[in-house]
Amino acid sequence: MGRTALFLVMGVGAAMGYIGFQMYGSSQQAMETQYAYLKYVNARNLARTGVHAALRYYDRENVAPTEGVTTSFNQGTYRIDSLRASGDTLRMVTTGAYVESTYTMRLTLFRTTRPFPVVNGAMAIRATPLDFSSNGKATIDGQNYSADGTTLIGSGNKTGIATWDATDSAEVANELPGKLFGNPPVKTDTTTANPIEYIDEYIANADYTYGPGTYASVTWGSASDPKIIVCDAGNDTANYQVKFSGSVAGWGILAVRGNLEVTGNFDFHGLVVIFGTNNVINFTSSGTPQIIGGLIIAGNAGVSVTLNGGGSVGAKVKYSSEALEQARNIGRLRYYTILDWYE
Repeated sequence: MGRTALFLVMGVGAAMGYIGFQMYGSSQQAMETQYAYLKYVNARNLARTGVHAALRYYDRENVAPTEGVTTSFNQGTYRIDSLRASGDTLRMVTTGAYVESTYTMRLTLFRTTRPFPVVNGAMAIRATPLDFSSNGKATIDGQNYSADGTTLIGSGNKTGIATWDATDSAEVANELPGKLFGNPPVKTDTTTANPIEYIDEYIANADYTYGPGTYASVTWGSASDPKIIVCDAGNDTANYQVKFSGSVAGWGILAVRGNLEVTGNFDFHGLVVIFGTNNVINFTSSGTPQIIGGLIIAGNAGVSVTLNGGGSVGAKVKYSSEALEQARNIGRLRYYTILDWYE
């Protein structure tokens, strides 16, 4: 009986040992499987990082990344193997690597512009009543100019000033005799886009942001790299304003809430939006300010517009579809539609 019990105990021990060995082997296999999956997932994520990196170059720097360069990231690497742009279509191949695992993605994307406010003239005023005054050489020209404002395109002309109310249109015409140009020079138009629908997006993607105060000379971007600028002067136009006393040059989108005053040279190409409860835009006589593109002034109450200036620039506001198109195509305001994605 003792010998039988000993054999039984030894048998059970051997069985348990075998079971333990099998469990150990299964655990090792499970760990290896999990680690292999981890490597696969990380390599895949790194390939996607390559996609995002390529798009970020386009959106923020407007310069294509160098192909074939391996970049270390998150204990692995990614590489943009190929990147081709044809109009608004992007084709790319990226590879991610983690330990010995690699993952490749091939995709085709279509770049699309986000909604953009329609500009009905060189200056569109979406509020009433309007307090409009002008002195000196200030002119408003709805003829379609090139983005630099030097050449008439010959087609696509807009009105000089579009107002919401016929009385306001008459006031503008009286203030600018012989200084309004366009097709027609002035008209009543209640279809001007409400810029407030776009402001949150401009604020979220702004390259430069200013609060109430006086600022000196500044340059915002370039024709090939337009920027988004937001100036929040507040709603109390009697006490709070954004004022530029030096020379200002810019390209892109300029959004201003409240009171904007420019006393120096001001040369902006693109879309300018003045929005808020009460708005005042004042170009004083000491500089040569001009806007090439389009200006929308909106408000829940009336607005005041003062265009002065004895500088050498003949037109203070010139319509330009080219300058507006540059602003529309700011990289960070575009999004992508997937046409093809293979991995």
